[in-house]
Amino acid sequence: MKRDFAETLRCPACRHDGTLALAEHEDDGREVREGELRCANCATVFPLHRGVPELLHDPPRHVLAEAAGLERFAAKMRQEGWTRQTVLDLPYLDHGYWYVQARSMHQLLTTVPFSPGQSVLDVGSNTCWAANHFAERGLRAVALDIATPELQGLYTADWFLESGEVFFERVLGSMDAIPLASSSLDYVYCCEVLHHNDSDGLRRTFAEIFRVLRPGGRLLMVNETLKTLRDPQGLHVDAVAEYEGYEHAHWAVQYRGEAIRAGFLTEVIEPHYVAYFGDAVLLGDSSAGAFRRLLRRLGFMTRRLPPARRAYLAWLNHVAGGVSMNMIAAKPHRYIGRHEGVRPAERAVRRLAAAARRPVDRRRGVEAPRLPRTPEQAAAIARAGGVG
Repeated sequence: MKRDFAETLRCPACRHDGTLALAEHEDDGREVREGELRCANCATVFPLHRGVPELLHDPPRHVLAEAAGLERFAAKMRQEGWTRQTVLDLPYLDHGYWYVQARSMHQLLTTVPFSPGQSVLDVGSNTCWAANHFAERGLRAVALDIATPELQGLYTADWFLESGEVFFERVLGSMDAIPLASSSLDYVYCCEVLHHNDSDGLRRTFAEIFRVLRPGGRLLMVNETLKTLRDPQGLHVDAVAEYEGYEHAHWAVQYRGEAIRAGFLTEVIEPHYVAYFGDAVLLGDSSAGAFRRLLRRLGFMTRRLPPARRAYLAWLNHVAGGVSMNMIAAKPHRYIGRHEGVRPAERAVRRLAAAARRPVDRRRGVEAPRLPRTPEQAAAIARAGGVG
């Protein structure tokens, strides 16, 4: 942990910003590896081990059980042949799950206007591969997780950091009580992590994300587990029970509704790993009959029509399934912050006012422009120098 990072932390015990003072025990020349953090307000002491401040304060039983399950799962990964190099290669593995992860990360890196020096929090970072990619882009990345074991926790970060080419902070903590100061981040990245909340936890987590983002900051929500009319359960992971994973699929309207309730302006985004949304050319399917191939081709042609794209995305997210939930949620520029203690009714009025002003603010350059929706739009903006 860098010395000055303590200034951006929040005491999880008394929930005061900037009250943690760092006492160093061991420094490797790049960061403080061993030490402790003491809160000047409540005097609570938190250990710092292997560069990770341990700010998971008074967690509920299900969080402790899930963290223990991750440690057992890490042992299973070792038995299955996972190595340091496998992790360093993430997400570019020859596996369908990792294809989706790689394509989703590529989509963000080519559509979101990240700038070097901006800050991003990787919530539920696990092996820290995403935090590493953000750090490679010059962002000040922070990895947050409830576990530390190598292969399934924050200590895995050392494998990326040992080269000396990148650096990112790691924090042991909970997403529904983020131990970072209010209005301190430009982006929060959530990939397959929000569904580790029940309904109450989901509401608290969106509120916390809203709190830690600066006005104008964005939540990047990727690949969240969905309930749909065809699949009202949403979860089909046999290992969840064995490893005590605290997983809950939610409806698309619930994800978006809780984000709106927290104060966000939201936009559901398309998954570019689905051919209809991401590929310029439709690949043939030799196993399908001629009539079915014709229908697919005609359907694919509608991808040029924005209403058709929105209708198909709504069909997948609410009825058919087969995709995960992706959403960009922005904290309005003129909104000071949830930590003001604003009541829900006033927060709703502020959000509606911000939404009404948004087109004008975008024309004035106060509000960030709308993100490109399709790969073709993203490529055009990149050629014009708009997205790095």
